[in-house]
Amino acid sequence: MVSRAAAAAARRRRRRRPPVVRPRATVLVSAAVFTVLAWAAVAAALWPIYQHPSFLLLAAVAVPLGVLLVVGVLLARWRGEGVLLAAVAIFVIVGVPLAVPGRALYGVLPEPQGLLELVSGVVLGWRQLVTIELPVADYQALLVPALVLLYAGPVLTASIALRTRRPALAALVPLLAFALAVALGSERAPLPAGTAVGLAVVLLLWLVVQGRHRRADAVRSGAAPGSAGAAGAAARPGRAAVARPVVGALVVLLAAGGIGAAAVAVAPPEQPRTVLRSLTEPPFDPRALPSPLAAYRTAFLPAAVDAPAVLVAGLPSGARLRVATLDSYDGVVFAVGGEQVDAASGRFERIPTRRDVTGIAGDRIVVDVVVEQPIGPWLPTIGEFAAIGFAGDDAADVRDRFVVNDVTGTAALIGGVDAGRAYRLTALQPESAAVDPAELAPGAARVPAITAVPDELRTWFQSVAVEAEGPGPRLAAAIDALQEQGYISHGVGEDEPPSRSGHSLDRLAELVTARPMLGDAEQYAAAAALLAREAGFPSRVVLGYAPAGAGDLVLRGGDLTAWIEVDAEGIGWVPIDVMPPEREIPPAEPDEPIPVTRPQNAVQPPLEDPPVRDDQAPPEIEPGEAPVDDSLLQLLLLIARIAGAVLLVLGLLSAPFIGIVAAKARRRRRRRRRGDPARRILAGWREITDSAVDRGIELPAGGTRRELALAIGRPQAAVLARVADRADYAPEEPPAAEVEQVWQAVDAVRASLAVDGTRRERWRAAVSTRSLRRYPGGARPRGGASR
Repeated sequence: MVSRAAAAAARRRRRRRPPVVRPRATVLVSAAVFTVLAWAAVAAALWPIYQHPSFLLLAAVAVPLGVLLVVGVLLARWRGEGVLLAAVAIFVIVGVPLAVPGRALYGVLPEPQGLLELVSGVVLGWRQLVTIELPVADYQALLVPALVLLYAGPVLTASIALRTRRPALAALVPLLAFALAVALGSERAPLPAGTAVGLAVVLLLWLVVQGRHRRADAVRSGAAPGSAGAAGAAARPGRAAVARPVVGALVVLLAAGGIGAAAVAVAPPEQPRTVLRSLTEPPFDPRALPSPLAAYRTAFLPAAVDAPAVLVAGLPSGARLRVATLDSYDGVVFAVGGEQVDAASGRFERIPTRRDVTGIAGDRIVVDVVVEQPIGPWLPTIGEFAAIGFAGDDAADVRDRFVVNDVTGTAALIGGVDAGRAYRLTALQPESAAVDPAELAPGAARVPAITAVPDELRTWFQSVAVEAEGPGPRLAAAIDALQEQGYISHGVGEDEPPSRSGHSLDRLAELVTARPMLGDAEQYAAAAALLAREAGFPSRVVLGYAPAGAGDLVLRGGDLTAWIEVDAEGIGWVPIDVMPPEREIPPAEPDEPIPVTRPQNAVQPPLEDPPVRDDQAPPEIEPGEAPVDDSLLQLLLLIARIAGAVLLVLGLLSAPFIGIVAAKARRRRRRRRRGDPARRILAGWREITDSAVDRGIELPAGGTRRELALAIGRPQAAVLARVADRADYAPEEPPAAEVEQVWQAVDAVRASLAVDGTRRERWRAAVSTRSLRRYPGGARPRGGASR
């Protein structure tokens, strides 16, 4: 009996969490204003990343919405769980229209795909944001990180300022967000010094105002009712004492910020700063770069043709210096295959400076290379790449930017090659032997398909290969015809006849129809690669240097050339030179149609007239198979999709509330059915107090059951309080029949509480979480029967 009484006393001494206190209006207003101003500065720091009206709309909605949410739930006296649930619900509602506008029907209703992109963008959007070129505008779901910052940030800031005992810590949230915004930006964009000074001023003033609020609250709580004048008089000296250091600090801060901003504007730093995108290199995509073949003729300009382009030491005889391998043609330029093209030649990877070449035939060679005239990001290589070592103090940084393609042996530096870049290349030089194209058979290498071939080139190919039989002889005939009919002209010298640059469809058509045939390695290599495809060979264009000498060489701009490689069965990729020999160019022939000998097609035997059938053939389309106008079906599908999206959003929003109602129903069922009669009676009393707490009735902390019943204000509650006391403290066990009577009374009390309130109050009580936690006067009965 003593132990029961002691346990009951201990249970009554338990305290619930203090109720949510509404701050004064001045505190609410100041916190809301300063939160909006601080996060406006953060939004200004994020602007260079997006630079799009959609971002302005997002910032204008998200920041005030987050502040209003915190103020609203605080006025409603919601707990922290309510703030979290409301914040998530609003984020789901406004997330797609603000951050993924392309996935919102009519700009408002989120599509299911938009919700998926919104959720994935919360996790993956940060990585994508630092690997894409700025500004990103509203591309895909890259606005999601901005929404997370500008919505969750104000919610967290205002919550710390208004709901915690240390509101000054709220200033740290926008400071950290500002640093993150700068880190997400461009490494070459100027630092937002003015925005940083503005944010510092706002936060400093906010801290001063918070200090004044704390002092005012302390004076108000410690002063007697009639001592308002004395408190005001005592507070006036404090205002002056606070104002002087604040004004001084603001003056110093503004002066320092102004001087710093002016210094940055007058003398900006020469080196770009390090940001997150500096540490996260984007994947190397050769398709995003200009085709090196398109810039071929720049090497033959007067200023570059005789200038040193590449210095090579230790070059073996017959070696070719490869710059880039091009196997993708879109009708305009030949380019390196990219990730969007199904070709292994477009996949460049970072590898260690040494590659395992075990099992590859060839002689090991070591050459020293110095690139004096870079061609974009491409590094000249030789043979099968084995190892590379860069010279210079920045060798480690350059090595991190080095990528290579295993299929073609093409190498590149992410960010480009600077003039004078020196490196030592170790490679395997395969045995080179003269190969007759007529003896080759097509291999099975996979290359990007080429669908755009000039009709004039096809016609010319048929005319020169009409007597050739088989892929190899047809290819050999086409190469021989190019070298016999073609003349070399770069079109840049005063003594050269005009020769248009480029290798698009119309330029290649002009190459084979003009007389004389004029061009250079750009046109002849591109045409030969297409002709090899017409003959059935996988082919590609190689841009590089094919010096005639060996040893230490100085390769000049005019030594740049191009050739083709075809994949031959049993051999692999075979280089084939296609350039015509240097010779005098004859005068241009008059523009007359050139007769082209077309191959004669075999004459087909005449078709016999089919016999006329007496019976009529059945119609191909039955009357019931006529096309049906499906506009109504499309409309119904659109309505179904919209309804599905709305139901999905409603389900996401209502899921937390349904979970609360279900948890209470399960708890009530367990209380009613589990345990001995005493436990079930005490659980019934706990159900009444929980219902009262959910209704917002203030129960006295540490009160007895009779005091709690008096606060509830229902006669049945007073009766149940006495029954619960008897069941708790009486030595005998209550009869089982009394349990059902108690729970009938419990249902009656709950019903009476519901009748007195409005429908809104009933809904609020149903989804309230207050009874799911401890509260004053809610001591558990023995053994935890209340649960």
